[in-house]
Amino acid sequence: MRARVAAIDAFARRAGLCAYLVAAFSIAYAVVYLGFASRNVDDRSSNALAYALIAAGALAASVATVGMSELAGGPHARWLAPFGVGYALLSAAHGVYAAILAGQGHLSSDLSATDPRGFATFGLAGLWMLALGVTARGLSTLPRTLALLAIAGGVDLVALFFATVAGSTPLILVTGGLASVVLGPAFWIWSGWLLSR
Repeated sequence: MRARVAAIDAFARRAGLCAYLVAAFSIAYAVVYLGFASRNVDDRSSNALAYALIAAGALAASVATVGMSELAGGPHARWLAPFGVGYALLSAAHGVYAAILAGQGHLSSDLSATDPRGFATFGLAGLWMLALGVTARGLSTLPRTLALLAIAGGVDLVALFFATVAGSTPLILVTGGLASVVLGPAFWIWSGWLLSR
């Protein structure tokens, strides 16, 4: 029994580290994308780096989502965890594919073959975060403010997906900025702290 508890604690700490990494990669992505890549679509290095940061954050999220699903999901953790891993791996595939294209000098189409219009990166990620927040709020498995932050972050990511589908640059910048600089990092830093305790 003690070995099982130690293994669970070790995974939670690893998931906490990954949650911190999701936040760090999100902020780094915002700096690279908003500061460089979005200003010059021909800048191969900046665009490749921005997509690589999406992939790295998504790979970290594949572990962090399991930790948060187990911590806050209660009986719903059985479907929240694989849902989180699924969106994260689809998002990572998108990031790697686009980084390779950008690095080789090929223009990355807005319509990704692996993640059309950010379906996984924004839409499914938002649904996971929203479901986690609603579940945690109903079960009182997370602090109330963190559950509300998850709900707000989830709604913002879903809105970002629809803004991307509509091609609305102002809405993309507002919802994307909130997701990558404010709501997402705040959620993942707090989650990292909870998982690491």
